[in-house]
Amino acid sequence: MAFSRGLTTLSFLLLSFFTLTLLVQARLNLDPSDHDAFFIIQKDLGANGQRISTASPCNSTGVFCERRVSKNSYVLRITRIVFKSLQLTGFLSPAIGRLSELRELSLPNNQLVDQIPSQIVDCRKLEILTLQNNQFSGEVPSELSLLIRLRELDLSSNKFSGNLNFLKYFPNLEKLSLADNLFTGKVPASLRSFRNLQFFNISGNIFLEGPVPVMNGLEYSSSELVGKNTVPRRYILAKDSTRGNQTPKGAPAPSPTLPPHKKHNKAKRKLSGWILGFLAGALAGSFSGLVFSVMFKLLLALIKGRGRDSGIAIFSSWIKKSDLTFLEKEDGLASFEVIGKGGSGEVYKAELPESNGKIIAIKKIIQPPKDAAELSEEDSKLMNKHMRQIKSEIQTVGHIRHRNLLPLLAHLARPDCHYLVYEFMKNGSLHDMLHEVSLGNRELDWPARHKIALGVAAGLEYLHMSHTPRIIHRDLKPGNVLLDDDMEARIADFGLAKAVPDAHTHVTTTNVAGTVGFIAPEYHQTFKFTDKCDVYSFGVVLGVLVMGKLPSDEFFQATAEMSLVKWMKNVMTSENPTRAIDPKLIGKGFDEQMLLVLKIACFCTLENPKERPNSKDISFRIRTGFLDSTDLSNKREMCRCISVIRNKIGQWISSTFGRTRQQGGRLVGGNDGADIIAKLGWRTDVEARTMKWS
Repeated sequence: MAFSRGLTTLSFLLLSFFTLTLLVQARLNLDPSDHDAFFIIQKDLGANGQRISTASPCNSTGVFCERRVSKNSYVLRITRIVFKSLQLTGFLSPAIGRLSELRELSLPNNQLVDQIPSQIVDCRKLEILTLQNNQFSGEVPSELSLLIRLRELDLSSNKFSGNLNFLKYFPNLEKLSLADNLFTGKVPASLRSFRNLQFFNISGNIFLEGPVPVMNGLEYSSSELVGKNTVPRRYILAKDSTRGNQTPKGAPAPSPTLPPHKKHNKAKRKLSGWILGFLAGALAGSFSGLVFSVMFKLLLALIKGRGRDSGIAIFSSWIKKSDLTFLEKEDGLASFEVIGKGGSGEVYKAELPESNGKIIAIKKIIQPPKDAAELSEEDSKLMNKHMRQIKSEIQTVGHIRHRNLLPLLAHLARPDCHYLVYEFMKNGSLHDMLHEVSLGNRELDWPARHKIALGVAAGLEYLHMSHTPRIIHRDLKPGNVLLDDDMEARIADFGLAKAVPDAHTHVTTTNVAGTVGFIAPEYHQTFKFTDKCDVYSFGVVLGVLVMGKLPSDEFFQATAEMSLVKWMKNVMTSENPTRAIDPKLIGKGFDEQMLLVLKIACFCTLENPKERPNSKDISFRIRTGFLDSTDLSNKREMCRCISVIRNKIGQWISSTFGRTRQQGGRLVGGNDGADIIAKLGWRTDVEARTMKWS
């Protein structure tokens, strides 16, 4: 009897396992609003003859769905519609605006007619809009610039007409093709604000007139753009989409019951029943554990196999898998030059074979080649740290592109190490450049340093303000700012970076990460970091650019403050603030500009993070704040007005946050922001604009 009860328990456990497996495979339902809108769109496109599932469009070719939260439960939402070369003869329905989660709409190489509906601007998350080679006509909706997440806009080979006034503000646009249409009027000057634009083509529009705005992000095949194709300087991002999987939870199986006690049984028979029951239960438990273990490992291997391609993972069209086959060899890097070493491994410089001189940098991250069971605690922590860094790099610069971020081109995992492939930066890091300047081996004038400050500010603004979710670098310093052939700054090393969801104001860690001298004080004290921690680090970088000294220099160890930030603030509030400027830069016509940058650095490094400016404001001030003296009309009256404004702000801050007191000839106490404003003063309209920080 006990043995039969054990078999019953085993059967129940196996039945529970297979029930759980079926639940895992269960599919979610499509949101009713998306369902109704899609079938209207499908009908108007003329796609009724295509293979579209009536039960769930998510099972149809060219329709992609992702899991989203709706009313405390998960539903599927349509995020991509890709109907290429399907001979569609209808039109784009206004119902497209009801797909609020849509990120890509690609309908190329069809015969679609009529205009683009104005309701498309309701798809606020749209990143790719590709309508080339159709029969669309009429004017493009002027509200199209509300789609600020657009990265690719291709309207080429249609019959669009009207002006180009819809090109107002696309901060994330990388590819823009309007070729072979009937557009008229002038090319708008607003194109200059498209900082991430890498490909631009308006050839074949014979009615367009006027010059094309000069943009630094593009290289042109000739001096005239009309009738010519443009050539991108670097690469075009190939977007990958991912899907979320839901793993429902199953109820735990009940434990086996003991056989009931029967009265008047003999003790020997009773003992035998207990022993048989125990053996049957142990056998059933062991067998169930073995089955669960094997199935779990198979499921995990299946998920990993689906989640990534075997071999080399490519993240940019700038490079191909065939270019990196040498990395799969045991001695693939033996013949290449080592250009850097760190705690996690070495960095190599390599020229790709048969690539017309393409040069890459390869970071080799070593992991302990021992079995997991033999790893010491220290080796285990080190390996976990390296794996976190690799994951962070892939999740950030592996999937985003910006001219001021160093892109991850490829990744290769080997049994004993990982290879991360980057574009080679000819001029090395800002840290190395400043060291060479201090030795007298190289020169770095103020315009070059100003360009570097602009590049770092633009990259930081993209990470904090334009990318979703926002990304906090956590280790911004001169050593992680690389310089390309044109001395353009690229923020690098995202091993400590964290993505912060929109709903979160901060992220809490168990320890402090970063570099001493660049870490915000509140991060030291609370283990909580925000984007204002990056702003503090950037303020230190600005100080380094102007002063030519690092926080670790012996110069600061000999001062009373023993800190770059404190020394900079004291000098900037003294009678001779030019003492803070690198002697190599003084007297060359840029002193006022450099002092203004130091004032911005002082605001970035305020003790209270709430008083620091955000990265967007910093980028704007640095980009527009350097005005020539001839642009300052009626300077005397302006200074008088600024003096009044300064006094009002000082009075408000003192009354709100506490009054300052005079001690030893210096203002002490009170609020740090009030001290800095009272000490720095304002002398130009540039500085007046700097007062308004968000």
